[in-house]
Amino acid sequence: MHGASPLRFLLLVSLAVFGMAAAIAAAQSSTSPAPELLLRATLVQSQEFCAARMPRGGRVEVGKLACVDFEPALRQVFPQLTVVTAVPKESDAQLILVPTFLDLAATTGVTAFSDRKLDVYLQWTAKDASGKTVWVETVQGSASHRAGTLFSYNKNFKLMVSDAVEDLASQSAAKMLASPELRSLSK
Repeated sequence: MHGASPLRFLLLVSLAVFGMAAAIAAAQSSTSPAPELLLRATLVQSQEFCAARMPRGGRVEVGKLACVDFEPALRQVFPQLTVVTAVPKESDAQLILVPTFLDLAATTGVTAFSDRKLDVYLQWTAKDASGKTVWVETVQGSASHRAGTLFSYNKNFKLMVSDAVEDLASQSAAKMLASPELRSLSK
């Protein structure tokens, strides 16, 4: 009988672990947000926004990159997304999303092999169909790359900006999806 005891113990532990894993998975699926918001949304990508340049140096068109990256990222949150170049006076959209670049912060590398970090800050303003502001959120996109040599500096800098804007689009979608204010509108 002693030989069967360790086997029973192992079986009971296995069942307990399996049961806990199933309970955790069920709890996570019930508390995680839905993968999309069922709202008709309009993304305003004005000419000024799409032409925005980084305030320091003005070399990289951060707005141009954002206007490419934002639509696919937000379409995952809002399947019924339309893109316009100006805030519409009349629209059948339930939500109008207006992005505004706020600032950026960049570190400088000491050597060509030092990492540089870039943070891009953006404010989202969401308005309902009547024009009332229902949500305002600041989002940060970050990236890090090697500073680079005299020959690779510009290429590395552009890659860093592109990665930061891509992260900004991803972070924006995540914040919108997690927003209680926007989730309440989609009910």
